Amino acid sequence: MLDQSLLPNNISLGQFQQLLGRYDSLIESISSAKGAKPGQKTLLELDRFRYRDAVNIYGSEEPKSTMTLKDVKTLVDWKLRHGKFRPTLMKLVSSNDDALVERIIREAVEEYRSSLDTSKAVRAISNLKGIGPATASLLLSVHDSHGVIFFSDEVFYWLCCNGQKSPIKYNAKEYHELSTTAQVLVKRLGVDAVDVEKVAYVLINEGASDATSGDAKTASPSDVKPAQVDSSRKPAKRKSNISNDATDLMAVDLSLPDLDPIPLPERFAKIKRKLIAGNEKAVADSFYRLLGRLRKEAERIAAVGSDIIPSIDYLDIYDVAKVAIFRDALKERGVAIVRRVVPSNVAVSWKEETQEYQSHNPPIKGIPCHDPQLYELFWSPGQVRARADSRLLEVQRFVMRVWHSDDEEALVSSNHAVAYADRIRMRKPGDTFLASGPHIDNGSVERWESDGYGRAGAYAKIFQGRWEEYDPWDSGARLRVTSDLYNGAGSCSMFRMFQGWLSLSSIPPGAGSLLACPMLQLTTAYLLLRPFFSPRFKSGPNFLHEDNWKLHVAQNSVLQGAVPGSGIQELSDALHPHLRLNKTMVSIPHVEPGDYVLWHPDAVHAPDAVHAGASDSSVLYVPACPLTQTNALYLARQRKAFLLGDPAPDFESGGRRGEREYMGRPGVQDVNDAGGEEGLRSMGLLPWDEKAGCADRAEAELLRLANGILFPDRYDMMARRGGAKRL
Repeated sequence: MLDQSLLPNNISLGQFQQLLGRYDSLIESISSAKGAKPGQKTLLELDRFRYRDAVNIYGSEEPKSTMTLKDVKTLVDWKLRHGKFRPTLMKLVSSNDDALVERIIREAVEEYRSSLDTSKAVRAISNLKGIGPATASLLLSVHDSHGVIFFSDEVFYWLCCNGQKSPIKYNAKEYHELSTTAQVLVKRLGVDAVDVEKVAYVLINEGASDATSGDAKTASPSDVKPAQVDSSRKPAKRKSNISNDATDLMAVDLSLPDLDPIPLPERFAKIKRKLIAGNEKAVADSFYRLLGRLRKEAERIAAVGSDIIPSIDYLDIYDVAKVAIFRDALKERGVAIVRRVVPSNVAVSWKEETQEYQSHNPPIKGIPCHDPQLYELFWSPGQVRARADSRLLEVQRFVMRVWHSDDEEALVSSNHAVAYADRIRMRKPGDTFLASGPHIDNGSVERWESDGYGRAGAYAKIFQGRWEEYDPWDSGARLRVTSDLYNGAGSCSMFRMFQGWLSLSSIPPGAGSLLACPMLQLTTAYLLLRPFFSPRFKSGPNFLHEDNWKLHVAQNSVLQGAVPGSGIQELSDALHPHLRLNKTMVSIPHVEPGDYVLWHPDAVHAPDAVHAGASDSSVLYVPACPLTQTNALYLARQRKAFLLGDPAPDFESGGRRGEREYMGRPGVQDVNDAGGEEGLRSMGLLPWDEKAGCADRAEAELLRLANGILFPDRYDMMARRGGAKRL
């Protein structure tokens, strides 16, 4: 961990200059250690081109020439050798047309010199293949090394994450945060942006102990390791049979423009062909039916707006007539609100307890790094009380009963809710860092892969051309799903029947709330079928008409918005035009403290791009999870984390101690006080009563298995006693 005096807000000019003076010797050591293949430039040679030759050629107000593809490739080579290596990136960059490269970069630089709008110029350069915001910032930086910061891992860790290695998305939003923070440091110390980049490289690569030393020190080649993003948030899973080309793709800079979706390895084209083999005509006909239905539904949603999202009061969840209306609407829309699950003053008190817990303990990490609002906090008193609360557990069981299983032997019980420890968000007015585009969680390319959602045929009817028969609420089809084949960051290890949050403040639409696309079955069918079709004409008044879309005869490898290892499926107007997301993404109606917002795991959703409200938007993430064998296994790990004060298992990173030493951290008795036996069972702290009335034989078997997983010693003792009696 970096010395506090070396953090960007604290570092002195003397310390900065001392660290800057150590860069050259450090890069020589790394270059010597890495070496170079015959005919390949060394890292030191590439470094001189990046910081000296390229700046001399392109860095003046009237550059000597326009940047060529050859020089772009040299700079990309430097980037790959200087930081994190991405095996297939150079191939993508090399596929650009020479003339197009020169024109786009020339126009972007001219626009930048006239407006000094770094973000706009970076976006323009990002239109080139293989060039995302990180690489684009590098190409722009050599044109203005004083004012433009290169989006390197090291500089992001230092300026935006207090010197700690954290997952990076490499998107425009993160670069804007980085650029803004860099300018503050540049102005305070009177240095160049390129010098900030070099100092960050020294700090991160030499390590905290070396960097804080008062003497200039050169790391030996054996000590120097390229910086790596610590994106692991869970233990290693079983090995999959994913081919090497797919694994290589995971390292590609994924910040490519919507209009140029990244082609995946060729095996994905084979997957697509196999999925619809023998059903091509049925799939085409079903797609055209789907487009007609989407058109009508989009018009309806645009006319009704937020009122289309169903809601029910907690006091009405046993009113047969009201429940029937609510459940029908929930099954169609995939998103809903249960009002007044807990009294408003109780929800506010949970928020206040969490804030007090924070104030008496060390600073909590979160997102964004410089001003946390989504906290890596799991065991505050407010969070623990909420998860164990009998009213919230009752509502979770109520909504989970919308699900059913066509398989009578399926080991899943919506009658037994289990807790999933997630984080808490306190979003501030004006925030844009917590924004993201429309997306679906729980996997990406896995939705098309046989080892992913195909294991249980979750979407089989859609690929057979019978999307109308697809049932999003069949829990049995979800039990064998593997939603994370690539061990990606941000994945959830539990089967969630609903994602959701409990409001801890008054949140009107647009004030840091949620947007959702309320046509669950249609969006899922369209998302899955879209990659099989392309438009005959890419513009014109009939662009969206069924006649303009044709089924690919020979499928390509593109899965619009899906990339191995991303953990989420992204959607956009450009890639998924028939969804008309600009019209169908509607705001959640105004919620008050104690209201519970929930949505199906396949529902398209997004947070507000800007928190335009006047007060904080605080929510506690509380999904609704049924009891399954997999969930019981995760619950055992989560219970251990709770007892020790460690981060929840899905959020483990770098061996952090989490809240182990925190004052006021709740224990088992606090769970009991908050929720009694029901709360204890939901946390895996008390066995389920196997003699209580079970819905069927499968549920009884599931309780037995879950108790055996969570309390093996108890069952070993029972087995020994039973054996003694038989003897």
